[in-house]
Amino acid sequence: MRVALGVILLFLTLYQGEALRCYSCYSQQSDLCTDTHIQTCPAGQNACADLIFQAVSASLRGCMNMAMCQGFITSPGVIAQCCSTDLLPHPHLSTE
Repeated sequence: MRVALGVILLFLTLYQGEALRCYSCYSQQSDLCTDTHIQTCPAGQNACADLIFQAVSASLRGCMNMAMCQGFITSPGVIAQCCSTDLLPHPHLSTE
C-alpha cells in the first residue's frame, strides 16, 4: 500500500511539473499588456494566449483552452496569438 501511495504521489509531482506556464496580465490599452507575471495553467488550459480586443481597447495574456484561443484568431476586432509552449514568445502584437 505504501508503495502504491508513493507511486501516486510521484506521478502527481511529475505531472504538475509538466504544466504549461504562460505570461499573464490584463490591460485597458490597445497594445498588448506588458506588466506580466508567470501563471501555471490548470488542467484543460493547454495554450498560452495573447489577445488584443480592438473594440474595447483591452488586452490580456494568459492560460486558455487551445480551441477557444484559436476561435479568437478568426474573430473580427480581435488580434490573437496562441501557443502550446511555455512562456509564449510574442512578436509584439499590435493594433497597427
